Amino acid sequence: MSVNPEVSEPRASMADLPQTEPYYCSFCLRPSEEVEKLVAGHGRIFICDECVATCNDYILTGKSDRPPRASLEKAPTERLLALLKPIEETVEGKSNQLQSVVETLRSRRVSWAHIGQALGISRQAAWERFS
Repeated sequence: MSVNPEVSEPRASMADLPQTEPYYCSFCLRPSEEVEKLVAGHGRIFICDECVATCNDYILTGKSDRPPRASLEKAPTERLLALLKPIEETVEGKSNQLQSVVETLRSRRVSWAHIGQALGISRQAAWERFS
C-alpha cells in the first residue's frame, strides 16, 4: 500500500499557515522554496514530496535509491540558524500533543502509575510533569 500525496488529504494546508517565514521539511530540512510540495502535519511537522516518494519507495521495495538527506555539517550556517526556531516549534508542538494525550487519558481515569509506566518514568514524575 502506498501513500499518494495527490490523493491524500493533508492534515493542514500550507495556505493556512502564515507566509512570513520559510517552512522546512522535518526530514530532509529543505525549505519550502526548494521543494515542489510541502505537507503540513500536526505540531509544525512538515514533509516534502520528495521525502514522501522516498517513503513510498521503501514501503514498496524495502529500499530506496534516493539519496539520503544532506548532512548538517555541509549545510550553510544561515540555514542552520533558520532551522532553530522551526525545530523548537516542532518540539513544542509534540510536547503539546503529549500533554493532550495525557489529559485525555486522565479524563478516562487512567492512573498516573499507568501513564508513568508507559513513559518509563515514575508515577510521581508523571504527575509533576503533566498535572
